[in-house]
Amino acid sequence: MKKSLIALAIASAVSAPAFAATSNVDVYGVMNLSLNFVDPGTSSPLGLIETSSSTSLSSVGSRIGFKGVEDLGGGGLKAIWQIETGFNAEEVSGTIGSRNTFVGLQGGWGTVLMGNHDTPMKLLGRSVDNFADTLADSRNILGAVATGVNMYDLRTKNTIAYISPAFSGVTVAVAYITDWSANTAATFPTVPVTTTGAVYPLGTNGLDNNNTDAYSINAVWNAGAIMIGGGYEQQNLGNAGSQDIWRLVGGFNIAGFKLGAEYSQASSDVALFTNDSYGLFATWTIGNWAIKGNYLNVSDSDATLLGVSANDGADQWTLGVDYALSKRTTLYAFYAAVSNDTTGAYGLGTGAAASDQTSGLGTAGSDPSTFSVGLKHAF
Repeated sequence: MKKSLIALAIASAVSAPAFAATSNVDVYGVMNLSLNFVDPGTSSPLGLIETSSSTSLSSVGSRIGFKGVEDLGGGGLKAIWQIETGFNAEEVSGTIGSRNTFVGLQGGWGTVLMGNHDTPMKLLGRSVDNFADTLADSRNILGAVATGVNMYDLRTKNTIAYISPAFSGVTVAVAYITDWSANTAATFPTVPVTTTGAVYPLGTNGLDNNNTDAYSINAVWNAGAIMIGGGYEQQNLGNAGSQDIWRLVGGFNIAGFKLGAEYSQASSDVALFTNDSYGLFATWTIGNWAIKGNYLNVSDSDATLLGVSANDGADQWTLGVDYALSKRTTLYAFYAAVSNDTTGAYGLGTGAAASDQTSGLGTAGSDPSTFSVGLKHAF
């Protein structure tokens, strides 16, 4: 929590080193693999047959990146760039530039970048999550919808962002996404939209991009031991309407003990829902050990047209421990369980896009759980 949101916005990786004042190319990355014993928590309609448990090896948040800085002289102006690629370490697959990839300018006035980047809304959630980039990632519940799809904590294409320097401990991040449809095809159900007499599915180039843009903003005050932040994001979906979310986060850190909290309220014209979600996070560090736990909850959706509860809420709780073998290598273990209401389909591993998450995906009314052991190395 002591790390500024500026550093998160530029590097988008807590373990990645800060930009160096050099024209040389820096190489960095993370290898994160976990062995997961997953119980999907589902059964046949009559409750007679339990779905089989599974054992899987998952790559969660593994990535490699290249970045650099060029000093442009006068006033400390610099050109910055980064190409970061996520990959499945256990199966060696990935797409170049799939993670934060951008070019920009940086000076005493702040940073401007263009490319593929985490939204300010996502960065707020990342600032408190103590099981980020695991099957227990808070995005499984917070910022997701009842189908288990992560809707609001995204890395977006077509992004122009500004990150301010700190003024009396306050930083501001603003992002404008010129075409949200490029980000929704894989994360939102297809919705027919009529434009100039023709019908196009949401997420194709047939839409007027001026009606499918989005913006995201956050402001964070960091006073060392205390952090408080808030943000708002609106996604415009053409003639289908829009969806938005506002979020508050807070954290306290003293003598190795960290507490964090997050509250969000989201609504959508397209999916016809409004829901509230919150998370509580605690970490106690003793020497090389870190004992961690959290609790996440999302309320039932209120159907906009009918005004009734959909009984699709869920909660998740996690207990775990980390052991730092070195500054760059961590051994970890945790147990996480999701409990869905009758029609809720929240799952495990969906928030962090785990490479092997099939058995952890939620189905309506299921109660998936996992015990995971992993090893993470940052370079």
